[in-house]
Amino acid sequence: MAISGTATRRYKNRAKEILEVAAKLFREKGFKSTSMQDISKALGLEKGAIYYWIKNKDQILYLLIENEGKEFLKMINKLVKENCPPVEKLKKFIENHIKIMTENIDKSAVFFSEYKFLPEKWKKKVINFRDEYESMLIYIIKEGQDKGFLRKDVDPKLIAFAILGVINWVYIWFSPKGKYKAEEIAKNFSEIILNGISNRT
Repeated sequence: MAISGTATRRYKNRAKEILEVAAKLFREKGFKSTSMQDISKALGLEKGAIYYWIKNKDQILYLLIENEGKEFLKMINKLVKENCPPVEKLKKFIENHIKIMTENIDKSAVFFSEYKFLPEKWKKKVINFRDEYESMLIYIIKEGQDKGFLRKDVDPKLIAFAILGVINWVYIWFSPKGKYKAEEIAKNFSEIILNGISNRT
């Protein structure tokens, strides 16, 4: 059993390493311009050895996007169930969304910019995930409007799109070595956004 467990851990660790290296290459070169040979070379694997862990490049792309998507959904599902004011939920949403993105910029970049290259059957799953994510964000916003915390003169769907439109672009310009830390960006963005949609009356 110990040998089997060790082998399983090694398999999972190598599969994780493949995804991390592939994410970096996809971000730098683009999905289309990255070959399986490029990924194998970056990993120090012999030609063809990578197929022991991964079927093809499409599967790598889908696994990267699926894993990132699960992180986002897990976060917002937890927020929806929290017993706190809607404005606090929105603040946490913005900060946690940015936290997930900045923890691994390579994977976030792939998630937001490369999903269009997925085969149609997998692309539909990603679209369904995004629809679910947006619906839960709209639910939080609507809750805030109904309780008088947020402006009612703007459609909650438009507010959701505005929020996502601002925070989803962080992956393009954020750098761990840059002037602004992830926590600082998250805090300031949440304040700017909430100041614009909070009910002043």
